[in-house]
Amino acid sequence: MSSSAHSPQREVPRRVRVLIADDHPVVKKMVRSLLEEYPHIEVCGEAADGLQAVEEAQKLRPDVVVLNVTMPVLNGFEAARIIKGRLPETAIVILSANADQGFVEEARKIGVHAYVAKSKAGEALVKAVEKAVSGEDFYLVE
Repeated sequence: MSSSAHSPQREVPRRVRVLIADDHPVVKKMVRSLLEEYPHIEVCGEAADGLQAVEEAQKLRPDVVVLNVTMPVLNGFEAARIIKGRLPETAIVILSANADQGFVEEARKIGVHAYVAKSKAGEALVKAVEKAVSGEDFYLVE
């Protein structure tokens, strides 16, 4: 008897489609460059603020949205709530300069599967994307 039918984890798609939302163009470029080094990850779009992230997520239907917390118009948490409400299958990864435990707890309450401090980005961000799209949690803030 297989227990996989009851597992909350999802199979990682062959190619993970990612939307990047950050108000700093240099950060967006670095995140895109990092993610595109991996052949199974495709950056399908970018957004410069939380509202644009919501709009692009609805239009592009990515597997994962990588959100900065401190963005104009809507912050990352507000955007995450809306995206999770409208696109429950879309995984959210928070990538933030703020590693405060309160921020991490807020992300968990929203249903965010992954939170990575920008100071820990790199391969950790790729792992966070992979874990989040599989329905697993990944938090690296210290």
